[in-house]
Amino acid sequence: MKLLHQQAEIIANRYQIVNTLGQGGMGTTYAAIDLNSSRRVAIKVVSLRQSNEWKILELFAREAQVLASLNHPYIPNYLDYFELDSEDDRRFYLVQELVKGKSLAELVEQRWRATEVEVKDIARQVLNILIYLHSLAPPVIHRDIKPQNIIRQPDGKVYLVDFGAVQAVYRNTISIGGTFVGTLGYMSPEQLRGKVVPASDLYSLGCSLLFLLTHRTPLQQLTPALTRRGVRMPNPVG
Repeated sequence: MKLLHQQAEIIANRYQIVNTLGQGGMGTTYAAIDLNSSRRVAIKVVSLRQSNEWKILELFAREAQVLASLNHPYIPNYLDYFELDSEDDRRFYLVQELVKGKSLAELVEQRWRATEVEVKDIARQVLNILIYLHSLAPPVIHRDIKPQNIIRQPDGKVYLVDFGAVQAVYRNTISIGGTFVGTLGYMSPEQLRGKVVPASDLYSLGCSLLFLLTHRTPLQQLTPALTRRGVRMPNPVG
């Protein structure tokens, strides 16, 4: 997919692109500098032209609304949301605090072996974030807790990121009845049926911690046993 913005490009007369953080499907995330404050930020961009379904845009707007209502030290701060029109496209932008660190998935890929004490500490920190989210009225259910969405800083502090908007455009995410539900292997049984409850996040966290301990994804652990029983896993779409 063609990048929507290039290095050093300035968006909305304010945000200067530094580099691309990630790209998947119809969404791209950039690191940028807010020229008004000299602060480094993360900008998620979704293009109407590159998107082939309105649901992606709906989920993206919902993420912005949810983040704007949250206030927790270990959830990246919402900073801005805007749209820009050109002759042949409309683009949607979500600006957040840029969290330094690496995801648990990146750390494992780099052969990091967490100790039992470190895994317990990560669990405690994420649980504290979930207590905050689930205590809101109505509760905010993340729906896509996985190693890629848990960022660990060098000092051990943990952030929870990606609140269910553009996640639907990445591989290994599926939708049931048009509603985004999460990532195969980390979803609870009720999520596979298209329903979520606060406990669904706890299931996903447990799967993430198992991955951290074993360096094997839930699908890698389950598939051999399911295959022996003649059970076929659904194919991810999107």
